[in-house]
Amino acid sequence: MEIFQVDEHIWAIDHELLGLPGVGVTYVVRGEEIALVETGTALTAPKTLAGLDALGIPREAVRHILCTHIHMDHCGGSGHLAAALPNATVYINSSVAEHLANPTKLMASVRRAVGEEAWPLHGELLPIPAERIHPAETLRLDLGRDVVLEAIATPGHSPDHLSYRDLKSGGLFIGDAAGLVMERWGLVFPVTPVPAYNLETHQATIAKLRALNLPRIYVTHYGPHDDVDHQLNYAAERLAELFDLVDRALADGDPDVDALAARWVPYPDDGPAGVVARSWSRMSVAGMIRYELKRRQSPTA
Repeated sequence: MEIFQVDEHIWAIDHELLGLPGVGVTYVVRGEEIALVETGTALTAPKTLAGLDALGIPREAVRHILCTHIHMDHCGGSGHLAAALPNATVYINSSVAEHLANPTKLMASVRRAVGEEAWPLHGELLPIPAERIHPAETLRLDLGRDVVLEAIATPGHSPDHLSYRDLKSGGLFIGDAAGLVMERWGLVFPVTPVPAYNLETHQATIAKLRALNLPRIYVTHYGPHDDVDHQLNYAAERLAELFDLVDRALADGDPDVDALAARWVPYPDDGPAGVVARSWSRMSVAGMIRYELKRRQSPTA
């Protein structure tokens, strides 16, 4: 576990998502009240709690847990953290809140999406009492000491995806809205997962983020980045590459997910980082194929 400060009032706990450092963080935002942004999976919750202990934050002091979207690497630890942090309210898009109260369907969907090789790295969600789950779409959370978090709709990666702007720094907790920047592992690409990925919406979100002129983004996978234009432009370029790859494969009648994933994100490492690279690249190829096939079948296509 590593803890590092990313702004005057923001710390990051590297909770070793999927068993690796440099893959995922929970951000700790401190005003008069304390909020966590992102939870990792169920398996990362003990490290997040240990990080809070190392920061000298009592369990009772955490009042808010914000999730950007329903995928398990972002909300999978929410039930375990809510159980350990008795005064915390969990915030997520209301369209998917039911899956935190009853996570059975979500876990089955994630297992299909990430594949059997990566599934054991995720753990099982713990249900959260419905009264502790609040809608986040219009959230404006005043933590005191001029620390305010505001929700911004950033769909595409998933339809429920939200980002949270920190008005004190101007930075944005961006979740997966612009993809991975896991430089320690040489993995920098947008993730386009099944079953609900939408390229058109994702492109519109990236354009929206460009227009905000953000000074900094706090990426869940991984860390703070001040080169915002570069990261957004690169994400758009990689999306175009993936779409072209899928479009050509569909034209040839041979959209082999594994082969296309190996071409888009070639990654020879057979260790844990290779498992993550293969899982997320396969998931992305499958999501783009599903999106394009649905688009072609649409009457307006």
